[in-house]
Amino acid sequence: MSKLDSIILSNMRKFGPDVTIELSPGATILLAPNGTGKTTVFEAIEFGLTGKIARLRDDILHVIRDDQEFAKVSLNFTDLTATSHVTAAGEVSRDGDLTALFPGIPANDVPFLLRLTHLLDQRENEWIVKAEEKEAGSQLARLPIGRDGSRARTTLPAVRRSLTDQKAREEEVLIDFEKELNEWNRLIQERDAAAAGAVGALRPRDHLVRAISQAATQTQSLDQIPTALLSEPVSQDTLALAYSALVEILHAKVERVRGLITGLAEADGLIENFGSESSRLETLNAQLASATKTRDAHSKVRSESAALLQEHQANILLAQQERISVGQELERLVNEASARQQIDHRNKALAEAANGVGLAEEQCRHLREQHERHQQVRNQHAQVDSQLQSLDQSEKRMREGQRLVVEWEATEERLRENRRESDLLEEVLEHSGAVLAEKRAAQEACKTSESAARTHYQALSSSTDAIRQAVASIAAHLPPDHDSCPLCLQPHGVATLQERVAKALQAINPNLTSAEQQLRAASEALIASEAEVASALEAVQHCQAKRAELDGNRQNLERQIVELRIDPILASDSVLLAKESLRVQLEGIAATRRNLIDRRSALEPLIAPEVLEQSQHAYEGAVNALDQARLQHSEALTRLDQAVTTLSDLTSSAPLARTLEELTIQRNQLDQRISDLNGKVDAVQSELDAQQIRLLEFSSTIRSTEEEIRQAQSQLASLRAGWQGLALTGDPLAETAQAQASALTATLSDLENHLGALEIIGIEISAWAKLNESQLAQRLIDAQRLDRSEESFFAHLNDRIIISRRKLSHLTELSDAMGSLDSFLKREIGNVQKHVSKVVPRWQALLKRVVRESRFHEASLKFFNAYNKDRAEVSVPLGNKSAPVPDVASEAQLTDLQLTFLLSMALSHQWSPWKALLLDDPTQHHDLVHASAVFDVLRDYIVDHGFQVVIATHDALQARYFLRKLQNDGIDAKIWKLVPTEHGVTAEEGHWKQRIR
Repeated sequence: MSKLDSIILSNMRKFGPDVTIELSPGATILLAPNGTGKTTVFEAIEFGLTGKIARLRDDILHVIRDDQEFAKVSLNFTDLTATSHVTAAGEVSRDGDLTALFPGIPANDVPFLLRLTHLLDQRENEWIVKAEEKEAGSQLARLPIGRDGSRARTTLPAVRRSLTDQKAREEEVLIDFEKELNEWNRLIQERDAAAAGAVGALRPRDHLVRAISQAATQTQSLDQIPTALLSEPVSQDTLALAYSALVEILHAKVERVRGLITGLAEADGLIENFGSESSRLETLNAQLASATKTRDAHSKVRSESAALLQEHQANILLAQQERISVGQELERLVNEASARQQIDHRNKALAEAANGVGLAEEQCRHLREQHERHQQVRNQHAQVDSQLQSLDQSEKRMREGQRLVVEWEATEERLRENRRESDLLEEVLEHSGAVLAEKRAAQEACKTSESAARTHYQALSSSTDAIRQAVASIAAHLPPDHDSCPLCLQPHGVATLQERVAKALQAINPNLTSAEQQLRAASEALIASEAEVASALEAVQHCQAKRAELDGNRQNLERQIVELRIDPILASDSVLLAKESLRVQLEGIAATRRNLIDRRSALEPLIAPEVLEQSQHAYEGAVNALDQARLQHSEALTRLDQAVTTLSDLTSSAPLARTLEELTIQRNQLDQRISDLNGKVDAVQSELDAQQIRLLEFSSTIRSTEEEIRQAQSQLASLRAGWQGLALTGDPLAETAQAQASALTATLSDLENHLGALEIIGIEISAWAKLNESQLAQRLIDAQRLDRSEESFFAHLNDRIIISRRKLSHLTELSDAMGSLDSFLKREIGNVQKHVSKVVPRWQALLKRVVRESRFHEASLKFFNAYNKDRAEVSVPLGNKSAPVPDVASEAQLTDLQLTFLLSMALSHQWSPWKALLLDDPTQHHDLVHASAVFDVLRDYIVDHGFQVVIATHDALQARYFLRKLQNDGIDAKIWKLVPTEHGVTAEEGHWKQRIR
């Protein structure tokens, strides 16, 4: 398995020349503030592997630092080295064979795969989770397992359309060729048929025209043929038209004559039916006249009975009106007697009601006085009790005031104590401030000493290295037998010279060791001084915090005292005034209580509640009884007024002339008269009903006879129409039919003879037409074949059809093959989509470890194809539906969703022996607790799956935490700091050691 051992950057963006970063096989942490070059390291890895930086597209010159001439990156793997170099002119050169690192992977796919499985530039906004459907789908479709199929399927519709167009064009060509062959065969057949029909001697066309004119004249058809058709000179077309017109005219006449002859066969039936229907019509007319006369007689009798009935009904109406008048007079007399009796009864009821009202008023007055006396005594007692209760509440407030006075005294005592503590603390704070200033001065002195010692040590170290290098170089190049010193040129001898060189090398170390000890001592003194300053600062801060606490307490105590002063119970400026006010108020309350007790003892005894309630109920009952009595009195008075009014209305008109007995006798006589008249009306009505039934029977008979007459007349009209349809005149008679039959037979024979003659003329006209057609067909044939013979032209047409059919068959086979390929690609792309979908369970498991909000644990990836376009959508549950992730997730959640998805793809799709995760500040939006979940996942990828992790961050706390976590688990890890200098950014390896637990 390959590992990236080191990265060497030269002039990449802010980096200086030859900056080397040694990577750990486990995890390497790049710690640097924002804008220092963390992202540049990952761009350098991409540049070293691909010679490009996808984010920059074609602007690769921007990676060269300032005015440098070039930028260079070297990636040192376990078994290979990859180098990329770009000059200021934009020329990019690469060195190193990456076939072992990316086996079988096209160079154009490497940038995409590095982003998908090595998480290069994983925070890019338009990448899988954060991308639109089409963009995300196109990214997933670029996987090697489905890329070729997707590309082929994308271009396949165009190929199929092209094949379909070619096939359609070839089919049209084949159809044209077949039509041309069919037209050639038709011309040959027409020529041969015409040549065969134009055999024998033919009369001239003008003779044929004269024969047609003669036949038309003899058959009286000349006026039906256009004159131009029979004028000379005559062409073949006009001759054929004239012949056809005359033949059609004669055929029509023959058919018409034959129809008339056939119709004469029906004449006998018409004659017989016409005679019978005429006799029947005469009989029906006689029956109708007799029935009409009988109905008129019965109608006259019924009219006389109806007049008698109306007379009886008028007499009944007069008698009923007279009876109503008599009944009204009787009713008036009865109502007057009843009204007088009702007035007497109402007067008695009114007197009884007036007596009841007087008794009820007396009882109500007595009970009201008793209840009011009881209520007055109770109210006096209640007033005294209320005043005593108010005194109790006032006394309670005074006791509460005494408690508040005690609290007031205690609060003032605590306030005095607080002020004493504040004064003492001010003195301590002043002393601590002086100590802090002294310690800070000492710290500055230690810083100065430490800086001087460090400068001295660095200068001495630099000089020592140069001297040691020079001496070592001299010693290394000094010949073994050389005895002269190269500096003083004195001949010391070989042994002495070697001894002097060894002593010179040894003499360098003591001064350097002394400088290092001075630097260590200065550093320790600075650390001790920083600790003393921190301790003094902590003491000052403690005093300031204590003072702030005392100030807060003092403010609370002062606020409590102000609240006690303005309290409504105390309302005093001092404790003594408050105590005196409370004492005076308590004494006044005691005196008032004694007066009220004496007043209550002088009152009448308190009425028991049940007695008061009984008196109230009795009084209320008396009031209700009085109201009821008054209501009865009012009702009795109203009824009396109504009875008097009724009697006045009855007696207001003129007095009646007849008595009750006379009116009764007259009403009985009128009832008897009305009864007799009703009997007569019933008898006359019965007779009218019988007469009406007979009239209806006569009317029905008349209507039936009239209907039969109309039918007979219609039948006679139909028979006459049939007779006229046979071209016969008058009424149907046998003599007329026989004469018409003889004339039609003679006309039919003459027409048939002329048609026979015309058939001979038609044969000659057809022969002339065949002769013309044969000549025309030969000219068309000669025009098509040109200089070829007829046999060779026919063979030429057949050859073109055979070639076209072969091309069409070939295109059909190709089209079917393209259809099969399309079906196969659909299945294969479906398999790719299933493969991508298998990532989802591992992704959801990582989400449960990294993302806190539970709904994101159910995130789903939908990878599908629509309108021949690959699409992908990432969604999460939102209530009863799902929503796209970018619509509901925060920036940190989007980062986690994308990070975990790419981590899942890194594990599911391993395409390179170099298993690495290149993470550019993946936890920049996270606190330490949230970031630790991401660190746990990365640790598992290192331990369980052998990944090499390179992670950059600006957070030193997170970097140290991740480093300690890895070291505690025995994982090889390094931390590098990117440090800006005047010569560009450099890299320094950190030296945090594993904490001993």
